[in-house]
Amino acid sequence: MLNRILLTSSLAAIALCAAPTLQSCSSTQPVGEQMSDAGITSKIKGKFVADGDINPFNISVETEEGVVYLTGRVKTQANKDKAEQLARDTSGVRQVVNNIQVGDRTD
Repeated sequence: MLNRILLTSSLAAIALCAAPTLQSCSSTQPVGEQMSDAGITSKIKGKFVADGDINPFNISVETEEGVVYLTGRVKTQANKDKAEQLARDTSGVRQVVNNIQVGDRTD
C-alpha cells in the first residue's frame, strides 16, 4: 500500500514538473523537421566557415520550416550574394530571405 502511494505521488510530481517544460516548446513543427532545420543551419554555417571570402561571425543564420533567414553585415555586395547562393545550394532549403546589410556600419 505504501509503495502504491509513493509511486502515485512520484508520478504526480513528475507530471507537474514536466508540464511547464512541455508548454514552453513553441514550435509547431514535427521533431524530424526541427532537426532538419537545425541541420540546414549547421550546414550553411559550415559553408561560411569553409569559404575564405565570408566572415561567418558577421552573418546570423536561422532556419524555420526550410526557410533560411540571413542577417548581419558584409563588406561587399558580392559577399552578400555569395552567402545567399551558398545557402540556396544547401540541401533542404526551400527559400532564402537575405537581410544582410552591405558596407560599414554607420551610426
